[in-house]
Amino acid sequence: MNSTTRKARVRMLCCLAAVAVIVSLLTGCGEKKVISTGDFETAALQRSYIVQDATDYFEAYDYIKTATIAAPQDKSFQLEFYELNDSAVAKSFYDSNKNNFIMMKSGDCIESDNSGSNFDVYTLEMFNKFMMIERVDNTVIYVNSTDSSNRSAIENFVKELKY
Repeated sequence: MNSTTRKARVRMLCCLAAVAVIVSLLTGCGEKKVISTGDFETAALQRSYIVQDATDYFEAYDYIKTATIAAPQDKSFQLEFYELNDSAVAKSFYDSNKNNFIMMKSGDCIESDNSGSNFDVYTLEMFNKFMMIERVDNTVIYVNSTDSSNRSAIENFVKELKY
């Protein structure tokens, strides 16, 4: 095999690998398993987070089944977990909050947007703030942290939930 043929094969393999990576990114890695409010509370308590049922605060919103807030002991940030009536309502809730974040966007920022068959995730970091909204089926996790140094703790907790 001559060097031209070898280079062509290497290029083709690199292109195929790149296409495989792009396809997996575009498909959003498929589907995520939805968790319950109890699963969220258990994971938060295992991290010694303060957990509060906030459902009563949203009683005027009949589309919110449950609302739970979790925060570390130092209250440096909080994660809000919502269970909504169905996935269409959750998608609308997600889109509305995502648009609120986007409207705040200005200057230098880092953002990501990813979707799969049953989930959507949007993150925005700017001016030392970190914001995240994630929907899986009929649940949503919402974070609006005033300190971007909390980003890794937030993302690690969400990853632990397999969200």
